[in-house]
Amino acid sequence: MINIMCSAPTVVSLKDLKPFQGDLKKRTDKDVKALANSITSEGLLMPFAVWTTDNGDNMLLDGHGRLAALTELAATDTEILDQKFPCIKVVAKSEEDARKALLQITSSYGKITKEGAIKFCAKIPEYHAPSINKYVHKSVARMKKEKPTTESIIKIAVPTEKVEEVKALLAQVAYIKVM
Repeated sequence: MINIMCSAPTVVSLKDLKPFQGDLKKRTDKDVKALANSITSEGLLMPFAVWTTDNGDNMLLDGHGRLAALTELAATDTEILDQKFPCIKVVAKSEEDARKALLQITSSYGKITKEGAIKFCAKIPEYHAPSINKYVHKSVARMKKEKPTTESIIKIAVPTEKVEEVKALLAQVAYIKVM
């Protein structure tokens, strides 16, 4: 059984989901295994997004990777096939509208930046997610290996009530030593 860490108004079993995106996204076996490992350790964190056609088919708009990972996990834990998973329903009047919805859901209207990823993940350095690994873990490993050519001591003025907060923030940066 999978630990469900999200909720949605409706639920659906894996056998009732029909993939809709075709070859829109490329996903390797390694990607699916990594997601399966994440779901096993963290639980299912996001519901599926489904468009139900006029004839009752549940077309999967968002969650193809989760479906692939859960299907792989079901090979060794068949109870997963009968388990109900959270699902949000996307309203679409036609297949054309459903395609537009899928593109809005899966399209990236922004990019993860190296600096943003490092800052966002500072409090979870042990967590590995493919979309950020190229930024965060290489940068943290490089910072740990780098030896400073010189050491500088910097004094900063901080209001008394903010000292602990600033110390905690600075302590998260691999190359800063808080004294």
